[in-house]
Amino acid sequence: MNRESTLPKPFVFVLMPFDDEFSDIYKFGIKGAAEDVGAYAERVDEQIFTEGILDRIFTQISKSDVVVADMTGRNPNVFYEVGYAHALGKITLLLTQAVEDIPFDLKHRQHIVYGGKIDALRRDLGERLRWAVEASRRDRSPLRSERLTLFVYSLEAIKPGSIAEVPSLEGESKTLDFSIPIHLRNDSIEALNPITHVYLLSRSNASLIPTEYKTWHSAPGTYINLVGTTSLSPSPLEPLSGGSLDKVGDFDAQFRLPISFPAMPPGAVEVANAGFMFRHGKKESDDLLRVRLFSSTGFHDFDFRLRIKLRVEGDSETAKKAPS
Repeated sequence: MNRESTLPKPFVFVLMPFDDEFSDIYKFGIKGAAEDVGAYAERVDEQIFTEGILDRIFTQISKSDVVVADMTGRNPNVFYEVGYAHALGKITLLLTQAVEDIPFDLKHRQHIVYGGKIDALRRDLGERLRWAVEASRRDRSPLRSERLTLFVYSLEAIKPGSIAEVPSLEGESKTLDFSIPIHLRNDSIEALNPITHVYLLSRSNASLIPTEYKTWHSAPGTYINLVGTTSLSPSPLEPLSGGSLDKVGDFDAQFRLPISFPAMPPGAVEVANAGFMFRHGKKESDDLLRVRLFSSTGFHDFDFRLRIKLRVEGDSETAKKAPS
């Protein structure tokens, strides 16, 4: 038995002149197209409200999933309201009966010229609305609204799937173990909830193993100033298994890092130290790594490489401490 979705229908707010000559265009062309794609369309003159009409229009534009604007006749009110919708970043579909009614600075935007033909308008607008409603749904996803940038030391990591080459942090370490600062910046327009779970994805044969310490010391540990060598013996982290992170792409090992990030207002930066040590017999790394940050709405991945050379006096003695 088919059941209708209980989710609210997408809201299409319509900007157009209220003249009687537009009544059928609105009722059968625009509202009909919205109904065809499972949305509902309204104009402000159909609504009951107590505030001023312009305030109401601004509120409805803000709440809408998609804005449809008929530019026919170059109505100044419609032009003004379209400008407000564009300022809010709303998906705005432009209609006109005559192409010359589209202002010069908006002609580069997609628009429908329907020439007074309501059937053609309903068909063409329905196709655009189907795309616009889905695009709006994606844009309103909580995860999509989270914009984060992650730096490894001073290197900006990239999102997986980028066409750019994975950036590499290169340097030399004087010790078998070292730590690097991980900076996280909130580029969202809203506050970011705490990041309590941070994972590192790696390969099981990687030259570097993530570690944890009971106490961090601030003495520099490398020639490139990778901070955080410690007088305590580093403890290698045990890889996790059986979770959804197993064997993701090129990665077949995952570790829960003992770091977290607090809630951050927009534009804020927080830092945490991630520890590493060389595997037994390894003196040089070229490891592809991925940091996965879990927020309350999903996760964010960042890729980078660590190309570190071990430069230790008395290698034969210190190498005995490296884990296999």
